[in-house]
Amino acid sequence: MKKKIVSLSVASAFIFSLALNASAETANPVHKPVQQCRNPISDTYDVSKMATIFDESKMIWNFVNMDKILPHSIIKTGSKIQPFKKGKNVSLDKLTYQFKGETRKFTDLMKRSKTNGLLVIKDGKIVNEQYFNDNNECTRFTSWSVAKSYVSTLVGIAVDEGKIKSIDDIVTDYVPELKGSGYEEATIRDVLQMSSGIVWNEDYNNENSDIWRMLQDVVFNKMPIQDFIKELKSGQPHTFNYKSADSQVLTSLVEKVNKKPLHEVASEKLWKPLGMTSDAYLNQDLHNNDVGLSFINAPLRDFAKLGQLYLQNGKWNGKQIVSAKWIKEATTPVDADLQPNASYPHFGYQYQWWVPEGAKLGYEFSAIGVYGQYVYVNKDAGIVIAKVSADPDNDLNDYEEITAFREIAKAVSKKH
Repeated sequence: MKKKIVSLSVASAFIFSLALNASAETANPVHKPVQQCRNPISDTYDVSKMATIFDESKMIWNFVNMDKILPHSIIKTGSKIQPFKKGKNVSLDKLTYQFKGETRKFTDLMKRSKTNGLLVIKDGKIVNEQYFNDNNECTRFTSWSVAKSYVSTLVGIAVDEGKIKSIDDIVTDYVPELKGSGYEEATIRDVLQMSSGIVWNEDYNNENSDIWRMLQDVVFNKMPIQDFIKELKSGQPHTFNYKSADSQVLTSLVEKVNKKPLHEVASEKLWKPLGMTSDAYLNQDLHNNDVGLSFINAPLRDFAKLGQLYLQNGKWNGKQIVSAKWIKEATTPVDADLQPNASYPHFGYQYQWWVPEGAKLGYEFSAIGVYGQYVYVNKDAGIVIAKVSADPDNDLNDYEEITAFREIAKAVSKKH
């Protein structure tokens, strides 16, 4: 969510982009639901482009072309596509919201946050859909840390299936390769809550931080991502500290208990059952290892389906995909250090989901990715909002986006 991944230098440094010059173009009109998107996925890539992944002049293009930048696996959808139905369109052109004592326009926020796409679902139907910068309903947008919420869901499914006996088990009981690492005493629950105790600095403004070191080692030094994780040391356990390494450990956990790579598990457990509109792809390291801490690339409607699954308490077309028990537990912070404003300003945290301050716990939550990616769920309003952006100031705008989403929920509820 809240962390900015800085640009990488082929030589040895990362360059952080302070702003974007590109502005959002005129939105495309609302489209009719398509049966299936078949946009090709590139079979070639150029890792050197990671050197400018967040450069202001290239950021918007990069965020929809990660198949041309990093290696990737395919998350296959099934033959039975289940598109969202079209509801009565609700215009957001005049929507306003209150933030920091000001009345602000949602259209201004859309432009300021460099929006690539917006999708609003009410009671399972599309009521507003807009795309910018030549994108459309079949464009595959990169998720950044929204991917963490997918991985968390796959952990929940493994618990439901009995493949994981208890999330209070030590994670190395299932991922023995991590024995001797800093994860040796961490429980699965600790890892889900970003409370593994691993010594980790995810400060993207610090060239010596662990997130910089991981990106440098994995992308340019060609280090397998598992080898990097094994070297991490333990620190203060059972205390929240946001770290993408924990999400990669969950990726290994999902793969171990299912005896399949993450992309195959995601296809079997989510893409096919939910009737996703398109094959997605998942970026990898240079050794064909799926990277689950980020990098799911999919159409906006398929991101929204994760939110709709949670809104429906894990049920899809009469089938329980993930238990309602897990849905509630995954989105309801219990520990004191995970409450809104305790774990992070304006937000709380649970199992790879963010909970905004003022939320009715278990009923309002969001997956959030760096640079303005969101899958927001408001169960009481029957609303799911998926938004993808290339926002250089998303650290400042995350809570403003949630504030605007809450106003959208009110406006749409009045119209339906």
